[in-house]
Amino acid sequence: MHRRNSKDQGPYPIPSNSTGNGQLQLAEGETIDLGAFCEWSNQIAALEPSLVEVSGLTNTTTSLPPSILYNSFFQRFEPILERYNNEFCKIPLTSDLQMNPFRYHKTIVSEPIFLVHAVMALAGHHVESPSAHNHRHTALKLLRESLNVSGNLEDGFFMLDAIIILFSFDETQSTHGYWSTHLKGAYALIEAYGGIEAWTTSARAEAQIGLLLWWDAITSLLSREECVFPYAYVEAILSNPDDREWNFFELCGCPHSLVTLVIQVVRLGAEKRQSSSMRYVTFDALAISQIEQDLESWHHISPAAFVVGSEEDIQQDQDCMHCSEAWRHGLLLYIYRVFQWELGSPIPMHVVRRARVIVDHVVACRDEAMISRQALLPLFFAGCEQRDPSTRQNIMQYCSVWNDRTRYQMFGSAIPLLEEVWAEQGMKGFENVWWGHIVDRRHNSTSCYPLQMRICFG
Repeated sequence: MHRRNSKDQGPYPIPSNSTGNGQLQLAEGETIDLGAFCEWSNQIAALEPSLVEVSGLTNTTTSLPPSILYNSFFQRFEPILERYNNEFCKIPLTSDLQMNPFRYHKTIVSEPIFLVHAVMALAGHHVESPSAHNHRHTALKLLRESLNVSGNLEDGFFMLDAIIILFSFDETQSTHGYWSTHLKGAYALIEAYGGIEAWTTSARAEAQIGLLLWWDAITSLLSREECVFPYAYVEAILSNPDDREWNFFELCGCPHSLVTLVIQVVRLGAEKRQSSSMRYVTFDALAISQIEQDLESWHHISPAAFVVGSEEDIQQDQDCMHCSEAWRHGLLLYIYRVFQWELGSPIPMHVVRRARVIVDHVVACRDEAMISRQALLPLFFAGCEQRDPSTRQNIMQYCSVWNDRTRYQMFGSAIPLLEEVWAEQGMKGFENVWWGHIVDRRHNSTSCYPLQMRICFG
């Protein structure tokens, strides 16, 4: 595939062979257990009948007129694959980039069928195809089967492509999902094929892992639980940002310096929650106080090229500043609620003011590019601190517009969650309810299922 060495210009030259017993043979006498990845695929497969009635959907082998003949499976779906590359794969990102982790790459050697089905699932959703869920089901089925024949890192790259795309597909359905299960599967896959050191030789795979780390952090931020990926992955991806062919703002709308603080806050949030349930353990607030100071002093730095750039450069830089500021203030709101607030305490006016500032930053971003949609989580935090009906209505309007224009239901799913927070605040008092109560209740409502559902706003 033309993207897998350090410059993404050729296949990754590491041979390996399948042992046929769920292990990967990397070198003579060395094997890596694929059991964790197999477990992920089996868990996802177990969800299929309860998530969608596959049998009632259009069959992928009969959805086209029988009179049309195609030279290959790929030729048959070429028009929708082209539209996916030109339009749909760009939607989750702040802006398109060369190392787009969602883009489908045509190569001399055809990609595995499971990857085509994964792309067709996401593309099918955007064109309202009744076979979208069928493609998702088929992609997962073929992905599981490929574990028995996969033999080199190139196959691992294909599998990670599919996992990234299927994760994004599930985000089109709801903000609630089995996100940690997907993340555990991706982590097991990366470990099975050489670990972070092997994968970061590819700029595209590096961007994909960066995206996985972001999803992991955002999901854990809300749940106040430990991340799936170990901190060694974070250190590998966050190091030397200037040498990379991608950046976090292009991926998720949050600059590298703030992403670093997000992940630190996530780790401390998990520690705080764990310590609160331990009788003889006290949380050390010194680290979070330092992060709070860092956030208070943080400011956006315009690229040197934009200082003397065009008007469009200036506009883009302002959008970047407003989106970044929304994240900065959102993290400060999070720190107050998770680390400082006590049940029954009145909410300080500086917290209310900060929440309004977040809304203003979101509104200030230009509408056409919808960069502000990347600040959904900060806007959610802000909405939970707002009592003004007009401001609440504006927040819901933004979520609704983003939902309709992107066709990602996670935006629409934020509205009933906000309404639930507001309703409970109205009944029990603003000082007695915070978003953590509602999020935890949503999580606990699915605790009877074999897999845990979580909320992802990333």
